[in-house]
Amino acid sequence: MDVKITDLSLTYGDFTAVEHLSLHIEDGESLVLLGQSGCGKTSTMRCVAGLEDPSGGSISIGGTTVFDAAAGTNVAPNRRNVGLVFQSYAVWPHMTVLENVSFPLRMKRRPKKEIRTRAQETLELVGLGHLADKGASKLSGGQMQRVALARSLAMEPNVMLLDEPLSNLDARLRDDLRVELRRLQLELGLTSIYVTHDQSEALALADRIAIMQHGRISQLATPVETYRNPASASIAEFLGVANIFRTCAPRAGEHRLRLADHALEIAVGTAVPAGDDLSVCVRPEHVRLATQPGAGAPNSWPGTVEVSVFQGSYARCTVALDAGPSLEVHTQDATFVPRQHDRVHVEIDPAHVQVLPQEVGPVVGDGVRDDAAPAEPGVDDDHGRRVVAHAATMSGEG
Repeated sequence: MDVKITDLSLTYGDFTAVEHLSLHIEDGESLVLLGQSGCGKTSTMRCVAGLEDPSGGSISIGGTTVFDAAAGTNVAPNRRNVGLVFQSYAVWPHMTVLENVSFPLRMKRRPKKEIRTRAQETLELVGLGHLADKGASKLSGGQMQRVALARSLAMEPNVMLLDEPLSNLDARLRDDLRVELRRLQLELGLTSIYVTHDQSEALALADRIAIMQHGRISQLATPVETYRNPASASIAEFLGVANIFRTCAPRAGEHRLRLADHALEIAVGTAVPAGDDLSVCVRPEHVRLATQPGAGAPNSWPGTVEVSVFQGSYARCTVALDAGPSLEVHTQDATFVPRQHDRVHVEIDPAHVQVLPQEVGPVVGDGVRDDAAPAEPGVDDDHGRRVVAHAATMSGEG
């Protein structure tokens, strides 16, 4: 089912966690809310779940209004039929794996035969069918998270809400479960809202990514578009673009920009946007290293390798340019692995230089941007006791 969030606001006293946020998640779509701690992503998800009482706006699931501040509508969390998977596993240790998954079905008073069949089928779906009779306290962290996922899936939820469910796992297991989560979401056609601060997780799991800053959505796009074309320098920095430099105010008609803190000019391949607070951004993989200067290359500067780390498929190094700034470089040239103190020439194709405003206004609808200045930062997302306390409620206890 689809989810519509309209003009949603959430305040805690004088602080604003979510401000006038509007978003439409299509039926079967996986939307990832991505942002730093305190941006409002978990608060937004909790409003959809019914774990927070918004200050304004409305929320509907599958065409049914579950919250409307103006009309005084606020459907209880356990009546919204949403599945929740938290950062903390919230698995009952005194129960077996099968009993954990069966619990929300028992709360819904389903027939015993149906409960066992449905629970077993769901465990098979997440690869834990062989552990059905094992005590939950004897599971590994990854297995516990699969149990929590299975427990929510067994409810056949209209919407699945996942709040950084993989952050407590080790790196290899996180990678494996990302693939598994995406497979399940596509196979089941689940509408899902996934909260994370990890850009790799967002790129792997999303149909669309909503980047949140200061309680609002700053960019809403597909993973490819988000990665290739960040809307602002602050978003690019959050997404891991290492080479970001403020520039002086551009001259009319010029396709070269002077860096604000260094005596260096860089040629750009696109029109320079209006505004004085601009930055140039270059991804490390778009910087080339050579032992000789490029003949007539528009962006070619000599420098010295400060540090070089071999990463197998590429070498990651930092090059201090003679003109001042240092650049991070990822080179995949197997014939040339730079070493510390090597003299090199850095080359950047102007087409790979992005010129971005430092900040952008919020997206107020699907793809519609408000040019107003960003709001002031709100409060941190709540991952504390209230989240854990409501886990049983969403499974049907309440």
